[in-house]
Amino acid sequence: VIRNPEVLRLSPVLLGAISDPANKTKEALEALLECEFMHSIDAPSLALLVPIMARALKDRGADLKRKSAAITGNMVSMVSDPKILSPYLVQVLPGLQDCLLDPIPDVRATSAKAIGSLFVGMGEEQEELKRIIPWLSATMHTESSP
Repeated sequence: VIRNPEVLRLSPVLLGAISDPANKTKEALEALLECEFMHSIDAPSLALLVPIMARALKDRGADLKRKSAAITGNMVSMVSDPKILSPYLVQVLPGLQDCLLDPIPDVRATSAKAIGSLFVGMGEEQEELKRIIPWLSATMHTESSP
């Protein structure tokens, strides 16, 4: 079903990350970052990629969070129609929001860029993205750290 040749080539590594996330997620993220995508990513490919990104965004390690945020932000430019990302926002946005509050500055910056890319590529009218601005405003105005 996957039509993207790059994702198809990486599918053994990606499936490994899904079946053994604790040990194979880093390898999958590195493979995705090293891959030069020449073809747009289709919906079945996203179904394989997004669970890996969502899991990595919730990892304890800053490296996995940073890499996943970078890939998530780049996904908007790799899909032919950004609207096919809509069903997957509920899986990645909570992780990106958590990464915005990460103590590591590089994780925060990469996550902010990813959210910015989602806004630019998908538009502010996406229901899930509409919730980000009030959340950011409330988070910035709190007296204590989250």
